[in-house]
This record gives sequence, structure tokens and C-alpha cells, in this order.
Amino acid sequence: MNDGSDLAIISGSGNLPLLIKKSFKKATYITFNKSEKKLPVNNVVKCEFEKLGSLFDSLKKNGISRIVMAGAISRPQIQQSKMDDYTKSIMPTLSGKLVQGDNELLSFIAREFEQNGYKIVGASDIMPDLVLKPGFAHGTPYRSIQRDVKKADKVLKILSSEDIGQGVVVENGLVLGIETLQGTNELLKFVGKTSSHLRITGAGGVFVKRPKANQNLQFDMPVIGPETINLACSAGLRGLVVSPLSVIVLDQKKCLQIAKSNNFFILAKDLTN
Repeated sequence: MNDGSDLAIISGSGNLPLLIKKSFKKATYITFNKSEKKLPVNNVVKCEFEKLGSLFDSLKKNGISRIVMAGAISRPQIQQSKMDDYTKSIMPTLSGKLVQGDNELLSFIAREFEQNGYKIVGASDIMPDLVLKPGFAHGTPYRSIQRDVKKADKVLKILSSEDIGQGVVVENGLVLGIETLQGTNELLKFVGKTSSHLRITGAGGVFVKRPKANQNLQFDMPVIGPETINLACSAGLRGLVVSPLSVIVLDQKKCLQIAKSNNFFILAKDLTN
């Protein structure tokens, strides 16, 4: 259904959930945010992590068959006294997943939805223009870009094996920062604070972003946007490289405007080539 009447958006932080809702106006908008602030959308369902069984029942009554997860969701502090029977039944496994990496936790949650009859769809499955196609290129990379990208690829493979992060900054063959639990923005701010004596003036520098190995892109695709580009430029970097079809780029027009104003390149390429 193109109007989204069979779709539920599990909304996290950021602009992606609202962007999807704008395109699928009849979709159900599910939030675990306990704020009393009124959301600028209709069909809102406020939920609690302790009452997953009630959520599944509500979705079935509303004819929902597809689920899209959009935006980061903070790890909940679950109160056992509030749990419904369904949540109690999965708590022994869920409690273990809460202290593991994002991929383990999100995979478990996705399986619970699937086992209850819902199909998980990726944001880029229903909005394919969110990702950059192979070969996309804006701006001109610096000469040693291939060396820096190869170094980034090696680092990301190591991080990926430990379910740590999706991004790394490399400049003149040196790693200036890696993405950890704090996220992309904090990484770029950290790089921007790097002492000048540790960097080579005019050397370039690139932020490389790609999914972790075995990361399920249907419910956990990396996301960047205008703020990412602004922070990368402020950190003195020369460009951004993302893996094609696997990193969501929000507000692409604005991203390109910022990039052009700062002589900043953006590439979508297979990191191993």
C-alpha cells in the first residue's frame, strides 16, 4: 500500500522517522519517547518497552503488516514491575542482548517482530533515493585519497569484528579518530579538536563511513546528513567516502550545497576497490 496504511514506523532520534512519515502519510508512528510534547504527525502510538505484547496486539488491530525501524533508540531501563506477560517471557534473553552490541540487540528485536507476523523493511527499500548509487561523485578528491581509504578499510574491518563502529577518519595515512558508542558527530568534533602539531597542514583527511560486517541494513543502516558534512568541514577534512547503497544520506541537496561551499568532496564507492 503506497499510502503506508499497512506500515508502522518505529521512530528513534533524528529526522529520518519524520521524513518517512511525510512520504507515507497514513503510516502508524510508534514512539518510545515518554515526553508529553505533541509530535507534528498523526497516527501516533506511544509505547513502553515493558509492554511489547500490547504493542503487537495494537498493531494487528490496526492492520499493520510492515515495520520500518528509523533512527537511533536509546537502550531502555526496563522496569520489571511494569512488564506485560509477553515481555516477561523474553526478558531472560533480552537482558543479555541489552549489554551487547547494537547489531545483537536490534537483530533480536527484529526477530521478535517477525515471529509475530510482521515483515521488517528497510528505509531504503521503501525510499530508495535515500542512499547514494555506486559511482556517485561530487567534488575532486586529493591525490592520496586511495591510500587513506585503504587504511580506513583496514581499521573498519577490525572495528566491525568487535561490533564497535561504522566510521573512521584518516589523514595522511594516520588515524585521527574512530566512531564508538558516542556516534558520528562526537567523532568529528573530537577530530576537530586534534592538536595542530599532530596534523599536516593541507594534507587532506577523509571521513569514511560504511556498515559493519553482517549488519542488517533493513533495520540498522548508517545515517548521515547536513550536520555530518558541516562537522567534517569544521574538522578540517577534505571529503567523505561512503559505501554505495548502504548509507542513508538525509537532505542530499543541502549536503551537496555545504560540500560545494567548502570545496569538500563526497564519493560513494566500494572501499576495497
